[in-house]
Amino acid sequence: MVASAPTGVPTVRVEALEVSPRVDSGVTVAQHACDAGAPEQCNALDDDCDGVIDDGCGYASGALQITLGWNSGADVDLYVTDPGGQTLMYKARSSSSGGQMDHDARGECRPEQAHTQIENVFWAPKPPSGQYRVEVGYWAPCGDAGETQTTVSIAVGGRVLGVYGYTLQPEERATVATFTLR
Repeated sequence: MVASAPTGVPTVRVEALEVSPRVDSGVTVAQHACDAGAPEQCNALDDDCDGVIDDGCGYASGALQITLGWNSGADVDLYVTDPGGQTLMYKARSSSSGGQMDHDARGECRPEQAHTQIENVFWAPKPPSGQYRVEVGYWAPCGDAGETQTTVSIAVGGRVLGVYGYTLQPEERATVATFTLR
């Protein structure tokens, strides 16, 4: 896939070697239908079909954007490992490859936070070539949290590469997808 950036997204050429990321067992590939011009819902999806996940929600996009959303009060974490082996997460919010985690959420553990069920990682202007691994982890059950449904959206070069669902159990960490950029 070769994607070109929509208006407002840095123009770079990013190619995914695979048509879609490889997903682990238990991961579902979601069929999310966007609607051009629809308002964004801040739900880890590209609701308005512009190739940017949750634009206008207060977190950044770039040539590569990976966004996690979930449906409970749990504290769920996003982990993205870049081709150099560095993992972006709540403890390491930037990498030497240019990756940034600009939104770390804590569910009902920190209810005063904006967008308590969204985490976001991005690379701008260009992510490094190589393999990426996307994982989700159930850190803590806050509120009435138990089993938690997660959604991970991956956008490359201003185009959504895929939307993936996974149901996390307390204290579980799971790989959702791996993909290669060149």
